[in-house]
Amino acid sequence: MRRAPLMVLTVLLSIPALAEPFALEGDWWSAPAAAGRHTTLVCSFDSAPSSDADFARDFTGAGGFGMDATAEGAHGLCTQVAERGGHLNFRGGSNFQPHHGTLRMMARGEIWADPTPRWLFEARGTDRIGIVREPGRISLVFSPATRVDQVISRLDLEIGDVAADEWHSVVASWDRASGTGWLAFDGQGVTGPMEFSADMEAAWAVFVASSFSGRAGGLNLPGLAIDDFVLYDVALPVLQADVPLPPEDEEYLPQVEAGARKALNFLVALQHWGGWQCIYSWPTLLGSSAQGREFISDEYYVDNDKGNGTPRTAINVLYGYEVLGDAAYLDAAMRTAEFLLAAQDERGFWVHGYTMTVNGIQPLASDRQIKLQDLVQAHPMFFLGYVYRITGDQRYLDAVKRAGEWFITAQNPNGSWSHHYDAQEGVGKNARNEVGAGELNDSAMNSAIETMVFMYHMTGEAKYVEAIKRAGDWLIEAQGDEVPLWADQYDPENNPQWARAFEPPAWSVSATTMATQALREIYRMSGDERYRDAIARSVEWMKANLPDGQMSCFVEPGTGRPIAAWENKVYYLDNPEHVAYLATVPMGSGYDDMRPMLAPIQRILEQTQTLPTVPEMTPEAALAALPAQRESSKSALDSQDANGMWMVDNVADFMGSIGRGFGAYSPRTLLLLRYIERARIAKGEIEPVFRGDGNLERAAYPAGDWYDVDWDEHIGE
Repeated sequence: MRRAPLMVLTVLLSIPALAEPFALEGDWWSAPAAAGRHTTLVCSFDSAPSSDADFARDFTGAGGFGMDATAEGAHGLCTQVAERGGHLNFRGGSNFQPHHGTLRMMARGEIWADPTPRWLFEARGTDRIGIVREPGRISLVFSPATRVDQVISRLDLEIGDVAADEWHSVVASWDRASGTGWLAFDGQGVTGPMEFSADMEAAWAVFVASSFSGRAGGLNLPGLAIDDFVLYDVALPVLQADVPLPPEDEEYLPQVEAGARKALNFLVALQHWGGWQCIYSWPTLLGSSAQGREFISDEYYVDNDKGNGTPRTAINVLYGYEVLGDAAYLDAAMRTAEFLLAAQDERGFWVHGYTMTVNGIQPLASDRQIKLQDLVQAHPMFFLGYVYRITGDQRYLDAVKRAGEWFITAQNPNGSWSHHYDAQEGVGKNARNEVGAGELNDSAMNSAIETMVFMYHMTGEAKYVEAIKRAGDWLIEAQGDEVPLWADQYDPENNPQWARAFEPPAWSVSATTMATQALREIYRMSGDERYRDAIARSVEWMKANLPDGQMSCFVEPGTGRPIAAWENKVYYLDNPEHVAYLATVPMGSGYDDMRPMLAPIQRILEQTQTLPTVPEMTPEAALAALPAQRESSKSALDSQDANGMWMVDNVADFMGSIGRGFGAYSPRTLLLLRYIERARIAKGEIEPVFRGDGNLERAAYPAGDWYDVDWDEHIGE
């Protein structure tokens, strides 16, 4: 391929007011187009007769008409307007980043001498960013709407008279966060302030050798030639800085970024109506609200259940936007946010699932079955809080406050929260519809307590701290006397109670773990020794009664025998006949296993003496954290399949399973994103702040004062 010599600008550049001059570094801006870490669309136009991109993060195909891709270019071939109105259009999405990005291109032709304003480029969404050439100058222009005369900001660069028969380089860059633009011609340019709207949607389309409007300078004359067109996902200062990492990370980072994008792109493609189902089969992609095949439903179902439904999946996408900067991920997350706004009952709550119809959103439960466990209320609130933090849109905060006001009324008088809430009767109920009964199973209490902490930070209102105090008191009251453990679910008198047909009234490993975790959190907020003493009581009992530190998933109160349940009947795991029978039924979830008990609860007790700290995210700290983050991310990257997901041969590994499949939410995506975040902070590519590490409640409120709730001030209120 023949490489043309660099052109030297011979005219004097005039610097506009408020703008400062600068010179581009190196020769990347006039060299042949090539893909790299930050490129989103790369067009060398060397594949005659096609004008398709060589590389694209979204789609490589070029639309448009009237372009000749066989002409001699600045490097190899080029594409040029062959008839009036000729242009190229590419998909926007991940190909163009409207929040921070850079464009470079080579241009030649009579456009440089044309007395009529002509557009070289424009990205079109609800907002528009483009480059227009007028006599003697080029301008980077931002417009907030589709009207071509509605320009709110422009950065001008005076270029004078230039040779129309020579190739000239144009570089433009923008950064909404700092309100700055950059524009350069043949290596010399200006930077200055620009105004941008609050609209953060991704672009729909990218136009080359034109704009979206053929009526306002979008009809270039035949002969305009474009070569080496490249879009980048970072603003010019970041693109040119390129702070190196240790060699191992420089080589590894692009691989992890590719893996994260593959996972996120797959999730975005799976999204319907702003949501997801919890589990998908493979390769049939049958969606399901849980791991059992009886839960399969159609694509009109949107899941808000099991703690890993739509809001939990959407956090991976939104965290991916924060770390990778791809506006297409923000768009997907915003579709979830808008769904949750529309699905929220006017009284403030959500139900566990929805069906989409031609008439709108149809809840799959009545207001007599408003589920409180499985984070059905907490996760939408945290996710909308996260979106509010990113966008500042008051609608999302208002929805969170409305939900908080409702959630606190769902607390039982004894301080517990139940399995579900009956809005018609105004009471909480357990799975057996007993009024005022508490629940630990599936994070009913833990998620409610976390939500109260979050609501206190969002509002500063003392009633949320008082609710936490009442919850802590109930946890102490619900602890067994002779056996100081906890049950998954209770009756109104705090006796262990049946829930589903395989959830017996019993002391439980899971419930004891959740109860002690909740008490640890309340102790960290309060310093009240009663909460720590309750954990210590359970540890002492385990030391005396569990020689190997393990316990059956369920233990029968009174007898202390290990049990499991099926179809509302208790089976004893010290009875070989019962064990043999249970092996023939699709009980699942390892309810007949022995589980570690003493060591985890001892660890929780020890953790009461420390407060978790927000990770330091300075460039130096991020660099120091890379080895550990790299090691964690490798396990995720190595186990990722070609589609970007993490498949298992038998979801939940039980005979009633949906079979081979994957969860829409995967913590492995977070392992990739956490490594990328540290690496990009160390390289100076993103702001060095803590974003929550993908933990939903901390993403919504990543400040370091989570446990500072003015406890003493609010006791007794």
